[in-house]
Order: sequence, then structure tokens, then C-alpha cells
Amino acid sequence: MKAKVNKVTIETLLADLWSMPVATAVHATDTELSLTPALAAKFGTQVIWELEYIGHCPVGEAVITSPGESQFEKIIHAVGPRWGEGSERGKLANVIYECLRLAEENHLKSLALPAISTGALGYPLENCATTMLGTIIDYSFEDLKHLRRITVCLQDERALEVFDREFARQLAELRDEDANSHQAAV
Repeated sequence: MKAKVNKVTIETLLADLWSMPVATAVHATDTELSLTPALAAKFGTQVIWELEYIGHCPVGEAVITSPGESQFEKIIHAVGPRWGEGSERGKLANVIYECLRLAEENHLKSLALPAISTGALGYPLENCATTMLGTIIDYSFEDLKHLRRITVCLQDERALEVFDREFARQLAELRDEDANSHQAAV
């Protein structure tokens, strides 16, 4: 599903995050900024060194590195919450906001990110869709100079269905609010 909200095109896709033609991709990681062996090989020693230098990132926050040997302009490393640790929704909203802020601050035009925390961290897919899409839509109301496309890359049909349904709901709510505000102004 795809929609333009303010100046930003937001889309949900069934896609491989690491093959997306975007300026930056978001790597969901842990507080120690670990890379899987496959990503370490893809990014190369420069990114490994940068992450070792940074050393740590708290839950709900993100850091940015060079792209290393990848096709991206930059890589954002995001630490999502584990379901059950407390304040999960706030931490997830914050990490999404931080990813978007880092992309805008670094003059990046497009960003792809996964459904953060839904895998091994156990975050419920429906809750994740509500929080992520709400944060992305809210961020599109900022005075953005660079960021123009945000893609949520999903790994299976069920996740895509959940995100598309929630995206349609939030867009309808936004249209209703817009229609109500125009009626009130008349």
C-alpha cells in the first residue's frame, strides 16, 4: 500500500530490506549494536569498526554509520524494545522517531525499515503496525527538507496484511479529521 501524506510518500511492501533502492536502511539490532555474520560481510569492516567505536545504544534509540560496502548512503542502527520489558510502545515510537530524525538530519531522501521488534523480541505485530505507522504519519507533519519516501519492508504476507489494514485505518482517520477541520472552519 502506498500513500502520500504531506510531502512524504509512505509505503508498505513485501520486500527484502537490504535490496531496497533507498538512501538508508534501518538495521534492527541490540544494545551492543551487534551485526549478524551476513550483515557484517555485507557492510564490511568500516561499519564494524564504527559500531565498535560507538559501543552501545540504549533501547528506544538509534545511531547512524557510514554505509561501508553496501549500496546505501548511510545505515541507521535501531534498538527496539523487547515485549514485556515495560514502556514498549513509547520505546518503539521513540526509536522510529529517531530513525526518521537521523535520516532527515543527514539529508537523506528515502528510508526503508523493518517491523522493528516483532521477531525475536516478541512485539505483537498489530501493536507494532499501529505505533510505527502512527509515528511515521505524525513525523510527515514536521518541516521536512529532505526525507520524501519511507518504506516499511515486511517479511511475509500476514505482516503485510496487518500493516496495510492499519495503514488504511490511519489514512481514513486522517481524512476524517481533515474533513472535520474544514467543516469547522466554514
